[in-house]
Amino acid sequence: MSPVDGAVFIGRCQPPHDAHVGAVLAALDAAPRAVALLGSANLARSVRNPLSAPERARLLRAAVRDAGGDVRRVTIRPLPDRFDGERWAADVRAVVAGVLGPAARIALVGHEKDASGAYLRWFPGWTRVPLPGVPGLDATRIRAAWLTGAPLPPGVPPRVTAWLAAFAARPAFARLAADWVAVEAARAALPPGVRLHEERWLQIHAGQVWLHTRRGDIGWGLWELPGRVLSPGHRPERDGVVFGNPARALVGQAVAHVYRAPPPPDVLARPVDLAAALARPRRFHEDHHVILTRLLGG
Repeated sequence: MSPVDGAVFIGRCQPPHDAHVGAVLAALDAAPRAVALLGSANLARSVRNPLSAPERARLLRAAVRDAGGDVRRVTIRPLPDRFDGERWAADVRAVVAGVLGPAARIALVGHEKDASGAYLRWFPGWTRVPLPGVPGLDATRIRAAWLTGAPLPPGVPPRVTAWLAAFAARPAFARLAADWVAVEAARAALPPGVRLHEERWLQIHAGQVWLHTRRGDIGWGLWELPGRVLSPGHRPERDGVVFGNPARALVGQAVAHVYRAPPPPDVLARPVDLAAALARPRRFHEDHHVILTRLLGG
C-alpha cells in the first residue's frame, strides 16, 4: 500500500514537455492518484504564458496517455497566479484538499531545486518526491523557438509539437510573435539590472472601474489600470500601494505604485462595469487583475 493518498505536481507547462510528463508519471508511481496543478491560469496570453489552462490540460493529459500513463488516475486543475507566496500556497492546499480530501496524505513531486525552506513551510506534512532535472530542456527555450519560427528543441511530445504547429496558423500566434519581438527589444534597451517603477491609478465609482485598453506593441487590446511606466532611474514622488513581485512584469522587474484616486487628465481611461471586469481576469495585462482584486480585499 502507498504511504500517501495522492501525489501533486505543480507547473505552468507553457508548453508541456517531456519533463512535465515525467513528473506526472512519477506522481502516478508514488500514489494511487495524481493531481497536476497548472499555474498562471488567470493570466492573459503572453510570451510567458501563451497557452490557456484548458489547452495545457488537454495537451498534458494526451502526452501522459501516449507515454503509457493511466490518465484515469490523473486530475488536472487550473491554479491562478497570486504574486504572493502565502496566498499561492493556500490556493494549492485548497485545490488539493478539494480533490483528495482535507485529511489526505500528500506527496509533492518536482525538480529538486524546489525543495526549499519556503516549500516546507507552506506545505507542512507533505512528503517530497524529488526528480532530477533534464539538462537543456525547459519551456522558455521551447517558447523562444516556437515564437521565432526556429526548430523546436528535443523533448517536446509529438502531440504538443502538432498542436503548436497548428496554432501557429492562427491570428493569436501572430500577435504573440509580434509581442516576442517587442519584449526582446524593450529588454535590450534597458540598462543592465534596472528596476522600473510604474504609477497606476484605481478609480471605482457607482459599480464601474476606470481602465485603459493597451494599444502598444506588447499586450495590444488588454485592459490595464491607467498609468505610466517611468523612465529608468526615476521613482514616483508620492506614496501608493506597492506591488513589486519580481515576476509581475514581462519586460523586466517593475514596481507598481497604485493610487486610490482618479487618474490625471493626461492619463487615458474609460469606465468599465466592475463586475464584468472582475469576471474576466484573462482580459487584463500582466498582474493588473490581481492588483484590482487585492485592492478590493480579495
